[in-house]
Amino acid sequence: MPSCSSRLKNDLLMLTVGYTIAIHEDYKWFIAKEFKLPPGYNYCLTDVLIEIPDGYPCSPPGVGASHIYLSPKLRFKGQKLPYLHEYTTPGWGEWAWYCFESIQWDPVRDDLVNFLEIIRTELSNPFR
Repeated sequence: MPSCSSRLKNDLLMLTVGYTIAIHEDYKWFIAKEFKLPPGYNYCLTDVLIEIPDGYPCSPPGVGASHIYLSPKLRFKGQKLPYLHEYTTPGWGEWAWYCFESIQWDPVRDDLVNFLEIIRTELSNPFR
């Protein structure tokens, strides 16, 4: 279970400037509500659930044992996303795992706000 370091608390607080967030009581995950999707999606906004890895920020979110979840109904230009696993859910509602194999992450420079922008950039061209 992730510990709630002062860095994690600060990064979650910074997210509240642009997002309404829901945080698991044990800091296992958070949900960024009404995440703005790039053009081409069947929705303008969606919620994003991000598991918080042990060792954050040295361990980046979204890779390894830490996952990103999106709506299983999400489509880009009418097509299913290639890395969206619709039948995989963390058990906290209707979610689909979006697979990142790796990301560019600097634990000193990057934070959860940057991470949401990494997700948005990745989603801007999901078929590359």
